[in-house]
Amino acid sequence: MQNKEEKKDWEVTLSYMKKHDDTYLIRNVNKDQAKWIVENQNASPNFDCTLIKEDESDIEDEETTIKEVICQ
Repeated sequence: MQNKEEKKDWEVTLSYMKKHDDTYLIRNVNKDQAKWIVENQNASPNFDCTLIKEDESDIEDEETTIKEVICQ
């Protein structure tokens, strides 16, 4: 079954227990797709997924937050 949700642009942040936040801009997908791309395919050239902010340290537990953005 295919998701018929409207495609939009999304800013998705992965947060880790030890300070490590990566924020990506994912364009022209629905919310579920944006989250999946960041969690599983953020380095793939098949998706319009751009790392726009990185605060790096050791990785441990992970949490994902997502919000719609308007790109001009």
